[in-house]
Amino acid sequence: MNPFLNPVTGIPFLKNFLFDAQRLRKFSPEKINKYRDKALQRIVRYADTVPLYHIKYQDVNLHPNDIKRIKDVTKLPFISKKDIVEHFPNEILPKGYKKKNARIVSTAGSTGKQVSIFTDFSIFSGGIGASLRIYTQLNLNWRISRLANIGNFNPNMADSTAENLFYSKASFIYRKDTRLSLNAFLPVKDIISELDRFKPDVIYSYPATFFHLAFYKRKGYGKNINPKALLVSGSVLEPYTRSYIEEAFGCKLHNGYGSVESSSEAPIAFECQEGTWHINYDFFHVEAINEDHEILENGKRGHIVVTRLFGKATPIVRYTGMDDWVVLSDDEECSCGLHTPIFKNGVEGRKSDSVVLPDGRLFPAASFASLYSILNDLKTRKVKQFQIVQKRIDEIDILVVIDEDLRNVGPSVDLIFKKIQEIHQKKAGPNVQINVKEVTTIPSQKGKPAPLVISHVRPDKGYTVIEE
Repeated sequence: MNPFLNPVTGIPFLKNFLFDAQRLRKFSPEKINKYRDKALQRIVRYADTVPLYHIKYQDVNLHPNDIKRIKDVTKLPFISKKDIVEHFPNEILPKGYKKKNARIVSTAGSTGKQVSIFTDFSIFSGGIGASLRIYTQLNLNWRISRLANIGNFNPNMADSTAENLFYSKASFIYRKDTRLSLNAFLPVKDIISELDRFKPDVIYSYPATFFHLAFYKRKGYGKNINPKALLVSGSVLEPYTRSYIEEAFGCKLHNGYGSVESSSEAPIAFECQEGTWHINYDFFHVEAINEDHEILENGKRGHIVVTRLFGKATPIVRYTGMDDWVVLSDDEECSCGLHTPIFKNGVEGRKSDSVVLPDGRLFPAASFASLYSILNDLKTRKVKQFQIVQKRIDEIDILVVIDEDLRNVGPSVDLIFKKIQEIHQKKAGPNVQINVKEVTTIPSQKGKPAPLVISHVRPDKGYTVIEE
């Protein structure tokens, strides 16, 4: 039966759909915190019915009744990516859960072991307000805005699961002629052709995909592609890529942040028109920890820990597996009208994508890439794509793809490479060899566009000093 037509699932969805997006504007911070207290209690009671969590709670002598408010979350044990992998499939759902109501959704596995969990209609229904909130904040009308989603629609991936479990059954809410789904791994010219025909108001994709589309847009392709907003997630977006894309499309690009594990559709955080990364803290509780799994005070860079405050299937409570670098900031009243906790300076990439230096410094991906100021100063956009590859702790390659049409326009390639080498050498120090190399292509990873940084050096306990 279509879950939208089933009163048990359809009525809660309708309530969430109509009211949740406005909750942060209509509720006082005190009322939001009371809402979060109750949501955490409910989720922990549900998690205790799941064998993985039940065992974890027994090990620390914790009963769900011990959790009465959001601050009690620190009493709960952490759940790692390894925990999910080792207990899949039968111990990450409640006993007796009807698997026919759920779908398996998996990460791309580009950083190692693939993680698979179960998702169901309750997760899409419970998180719908977080998805709609972005439209409200960007002054877009979700009812009529034409959305093109360029993602990963391979089996069991987040985009295909969302389409099969939710959007394909929601045509009475989302008109089919206002949504376009495209696989990001199609030839770029094919994607451009489809977008040109569809004429989207909003495009949602990865930074690398947007960069390729922007390259062709600059060449005169896609005359009818004139979106009002671009939404990006899935990997780190650094300033040069951002400016390159925004100039090509003539509109702002806004970050969203989420994960397959937390919810494939509801963002944990999003970037408003003022550039503030608002945390959807009525849907998620977020913490930051250090290498020793100690909670960090706000303002300190650490690894993200996420608790999803809605939905059933596989619960996500104090999950450490996303491993992104974040700096949490106190509740901030933004000029956009929202009053929320924020990610200061956004999300800086995974620990595994960090650059590790011999002197003990560790740079998140976004903080090591320094092309924006160089290419702005030189007034050029001839760099088509780039990637940082750390081969050894004392050697780093910076791979650069040059736009052939601009090769002989403006500053020389040799000068650009010299400047790139100099600025990264200054950042890395004299004990690191920096090689700037021209390449014709930078290949995608399995199921995901090419990352900004690939490091073959794994951080350990010796590398705890982080660039501020």
